[in-house]
Amino acid sequence: MFSDGGVRRAARVGLLAVFLMPLALIGGGEGAEAFPQRLGLPAYWSPATADGRAMFERLGRAGPAAGIVVVNGSRSAPELPYDPHWGHAFTLLHRAGARPIGYVDTGYLGLTFGGPGQVTRPDGPGRGRSDVDSWTAQIDRDIDDWYRVYGAAGLQGIFLDRTTALCGPDDGYVDSYRAVVARIRERHPGAYLVMNPGRTTERCYRDLADTLVTFEGPYRDYLDWRPSGWEGELPAERFWHLVYAAPGPAGLRRAVALSKGRNVGFVHVTDGSHTVDGLGHPWISMPGEDWWRAELLAAAGRAVPWAVDVASPR
Repeated sequence: MFSDGGVRRAARVGLLAVFLMPLALIGGGEGAEAFPQRLGLPAYWSPATADGRAMFERLGRAGPAAGIVVVNGSRSAPELPYDPHWGHAFTLLHRAGARPIGYVDTGYLGLTFGGPGQVTRPDGPGRGRSDVDSWTAQIDRDIDDWYRVYGAAGLQGIFLDRTTALCGPDDGYVDSYRAVVARIRERHPGAYLVMNPGRTTERCYRDLADTLVTFEGPYRDYLDWRPSGWEGELPAERFWHLVYAAPGPAGLRRAVALSKGRNVGFVHVTDGSHTVDGLGHPWISMPGEDWWRAELLAAAGRAVPWAVDVASPR
């Protein structure tokens, strides 16, 4: 998800969301038991720019700490035709120990929830329409395009963004997603699947994805956030939280500690936030070096050694 509440827009720039896997077990914050926690870092930038390449090289230097990567194209869709910068980003992070997965916008399946429904891309199979069938056609095409074009580069799964959190009348909403997930499992066995409603979901979503993003929002909201009752029944790796607008290093440490106490296996905390003009967002760049190392330390409970330098194509 890209914005703070309401209908969230997809990013307009290349996206990589990177989960960083610390090497050691951690002591749980806020009274949580010890479990291995990973950092989930959305990297919503293009690997085709000098700054973008440099940030991916920084990610690559995390070496074995790199766990899962969600890659998006420049139009919040698969980057077509094949682009060597995107291909290298998949390969670089995969070789560092990551599990790269492709970004797919689901647009809440065009459901209105009292407002206008999200529309599909006008040049895609959905032809700019907003009904469930049009969204399903676009989703299926995007999934297949990711695998067709970047499968050989190391793609290992799919990230479904802007998913619904409600079961719907007669389970209608969740059944539409069940059908999408079933096709992913059938066409691409072994795919790692993340769904991002950005909030807690009803129980019907419990077993759909490998990981659910059940919080994406500002630090002030995270302080009072509470999970659904069923979330404690599952292992921490099934949940991921994204927290932005944290008030400095103390806020970073507190948010990570809260996530551990809330049975969350993936987390990322930043001091970035949305800009007034709506063009900037919290995940537009990597954190600064000091913040980055502090976050790795807060999650892992120990320093993460850097791997050898890596290089991207120029």
